[in-house]
Amino acid sequence: MSTADDHPALTPAQRRSLRISLTWVVIIVVTIVALQIPLPSVVTIGPTWLVPFIELIGIPIVGILFLAGRHDRLVTGTMTAFLAFLVLASVMNALLLLFSLVNGFTESGAALLFAGFAVLAVNVLSFGVVYWWIDSGGPTARLTGRTKTPDFLFPQQGMDSMPGWQPALLDYVFTAYTNIIAFSPTDTMPLSHRVKVLFAIQSSTALVTIVVTLSRAINLIPGATPS
Repeated sequence: MSTADDHPALTPAQRRSLRISLTWVVIIVVTIVALQIPLPSVVTIGPTWLVPFIELIGIPIVGILFLAGRHDRLVTGTMTAFLAFLVLASVMNALLLLFSLVNGFTESGAALLFAGFAVLAVNVLSFGVVYWWIDSGGPTARLTGRTKTPDFLFPQQGMDSMPGWQPALLDYVFTAYTNIIAFSPTDTMPLSHRVKVLFAIQSSTALVTIVVTLSRAINLIPGATPS
């Protein structure tokens, strides 16, 4: 999950566009933390505050990018490691939720249902930011036109009526959302091997959460028909 380094200095308009995107990244990370804090202890790694605390520490890393005119190797590597941690935490939440069911989940059906939806939401937000970060060498590369081989093909990129169109952060979050709903690419196609692997990990994690966890949670709700 590396991005291009040593891009030329951004123009004021490009810098403003990057800052807007990074502001939304901060909001997404805060949302992820807000979803993870109330998760049951059996779904978290270590103390319930540990993973959210590490993620909050990562927010200043995004702040560094606000001030950076380009992505140097240190900033790029640190940001990549931070986003990799978000994905790992998302996958571990889903796996621990599954293991807790196998070992006997002691929480109420409503608590388990909330945990399942929270894990799915964290899945979408985490993978969406990662897709935005790695595609075509990163957001700075896309802004400056010095892109590497693209990782995604969006339908707008093939339209004569939309020349020069570039995907925004919302486009990548929507791609992550459709990947867990359809369990396959929809309008946006993965091109690179690394994104195909990430797609497989994301959809598999969501499949476990939806089919196993949420179906079990519904059966635990009073008045639900037992399977």
